[in-house]
Amino acid sequence: MRAPLASLSALLLVLPCLAQEPAAAPGRRIRDRAAVDGKVLFPQRGLGGGDANPVQMGPADFSELAIGEPGCESMTGYMSLPKGLDRSKRYALLFVFHGNGDRGKGRVGVLARVTTERDPVIVIGVQYQELQADGSGKMGLPTLAKPDVILKGCRWLLEKTMKEQPVDPERVFVGGFSWGTAWTSGWATSWWKEDPEGFPFRALFLYSSGGAGSKSTLPPVPTVCMVGELETKEAGNYDVLPSVRHYSNVLAHWGFPVLHHEIPGMGHDVNARCIQITRDVIQDLGGPGSLPYPSPGGIADPGPEPLGFAKNEDRYVQEILALLADDRWPDAIGRIAAIELDRKITLADKRAVLAFRTEMQKFAQAELPRLDRLLSETARAGGIPGRFQLRRQRALLEAYSRWPWAQKKQYAETIAIFDGDYPPTLREAKRRHAMLTAWTLELSGCRDDAKPLYEELVAAEQEDGGVSPWPAAAKYRLKWWTALRE
Repeated sequence: MRAPLASLSALLLVLPCLAQEPAAAPGRRIRDRAAVDGKVLFPQRGLGGGDANPVQMGPADFSELAIGEPGCESMTGYMSLPKGLDRSKRYALLFVFHGNGDRGKGRVGVLARVTTERDPVIVIGVQYQELQADGSGKMGLPTLAKPDVILKGCRWLLEKTMKEQPVDPERVFVGGFSWGTAWTSGWATSWWKEDPEGFPFRALFLYSSGGAGSKSTLPPVPTVCMVGELETKEAGNYDVLPSVRHYSNVLAHWGFPVLHHEIPGMGHDVNARCIQITRDVIQDLGGPGSLPYPSPGGIADPGPEPLGFAKNEDRYVQEILALLADDRWPDAIGRIAAIELDRKITLADKRAVLAFRTEMQKFAQAELPRLDRLLSETARAGGIPGRFQLRRQRALLEAYSRWPWAQKKQYAETIAIFDGDYPPTLREAKRRHAMLTAWTLELSGCRDDAKPLYEELVAAEQEDGGVSPWPAAAKYRLKWWTALRE
């Protein structure tokens, strides 16, 4: 018998229908990394991205190059290289396939917008299909080489870029638009079959079409599917939206980690929302972590408020600001201390970051009482605390624990309210566990048990003022649920 929502905290996540992989399964390192990534990305909370958050691309240089693989002389490679890369560091790379009648140059240009100053991304791709005389694309034109030769050319470009540019080999991604999704999944499945230990891709991005493969051939890494809500009857007879929904449901049923995003108002395209989603996944997988988006009006948890520090071009201050954006205040203070003691760094180069430490302290002295007031008001009203308010307050108290102004008894007492038997917090923990359980059931193939749990969560969406993200996540999951035939 299914456990009711109120007792889900007692339900174990070790499920009898979850198939166990043999210890000697090929590609063990890739499988283990994908399992860790799954804990970061799943369960999916909703659509992803934000309506009010524009895509601000970091500065980059665009270049073209010939493909040096024999048989690929007609192909052209493209690269968007972020400006000012520190060669002592390593950065993410995204390989992009264009669609049928599309242009590789344009597709790389579109996806290059995932790069930011906070997390630069090198974006590359090729032109694998003939273009018209004027350089425009047209559906149905022949490819510039046979499929296996094209993939060899793609590998040549990937390996050349990884050798010559500061690429992090643990943060290499691949994606494709429309017909490009077939090339993406085809390349991934063939590489996984031939060399699972050397498989390079951390995740696959599929835009406006599903992928290809079987339960036994697909690599175990996360797949991110994006499709427009207006995508119907592409090329006259192909109903894209139901097709991508079906593909995402099949992946989930097979136990593959899949994110599914139906983009409002989008047709056959890769729009700014897709860029945001792609960027966030790349940042979450081995990067600095994605920045959360403000919730819609009326929701008690609006996301983190801006820190308000002035823009600073000093590289050490920028490093500290990146830590503070994630509320890693103790790490930031520790990093400044390390810079101060580092004899390899000149005093002149230290001056800005040491001065910034004073700004941080002034901010903390004002922020601690402000957050305490907000959290106290939430507790008196019996509401759910904003998770970013709690996160920042905990970080500040840890970072400045030795300072007298941070040792006020009331600060610790307020935090302790939410760590104890606070009913809204306990209910939220049960809702979160319900979502985790439903998602785990689904990935283990137990769809018949998972769907009612999603439905129970949706029925609880008005609890505690409707601020919990988990009923909304369950509602979004049911939006793209489809029946599968065994």
